[in-house]
Amino acid sequence: MTSHDNKAADLEERVSYVQSNTAKDVDGYAEAKSPKDLEEGALVEGGALDLFSREAFALFMQYGAIGIIYGMIPSLNYPIFNIYLNLEGYQTSSYGVLTVIGWSFKVIFGLLSDCVPIYGYRRKSWMLIGWTITMICLSVMAFSPFGEPFCNREKTKFCSTPLEKVPKSELQYFNLTAPDNGTLFILLSMFIAFGYVLAASASDAMVVEYAQREPVAIRGRIQTGI
Repeated sequence: MTSHDNKAADLEERVSYVQSNTAKDVDGYAEAKSPKDLEEGALVEGGALDLFSREAFALFMQYGAIGIIYGMIPSLNYPIFNIYLNLEGYQTSSYGVLTVIGWSFKVIFGLLSDCVPIYGYRRKSWMLIGWTITMICLSVMAFSPFGEPFCNREKTKFCSTPLEKVPKSELQYFNLTAPDNGTLFILLSMFIAFGYVLAASASDAMVVEYAQREPVAIRGRIQTGI
């Protein structure tokens, strides 16, 4: 009886061993798991990006441009909209919000970059769209006149005086319609925010792809460089 039980157990172990070696990958795990035959633990093929290559310099320049616009557009609030056009406080506060509202949509822009390729490109196409929007809006702002300032500081000393206390003889140096000229520039600044954040979202995704190509020993180098 004991011998019969041992033979049955031995047969069961052999059948289990054969099944474990011949079973098919039903769930597709073998294809989805991280490859082990790439260079020094890289997650995807392609090799690490040379930080002195044209691709790397293009990526660095793009992030440099994003930083310039990110700092430049909000800084127009005080000298242009507050002093030159004399917008109300709630209007300048709204401008400050609109110039960064694009970052609230970064998740959506990232999904578009990941899931909606254009002409076969997931990153470059969305970068071009973002920078095209930004450059068009910046060009319109650059070549559109602001008009006369709210107060001509070269001809009157009452610019910092409340309007109701300004002498009537000095009112000729005030342009009461100046605040109306700020609407166009506020809207353009908002679209600029959407444009460069769209480009930034695609750039961030590209940086992740480059990082996955790096070996374990230097993984994250491209992210540190940026």
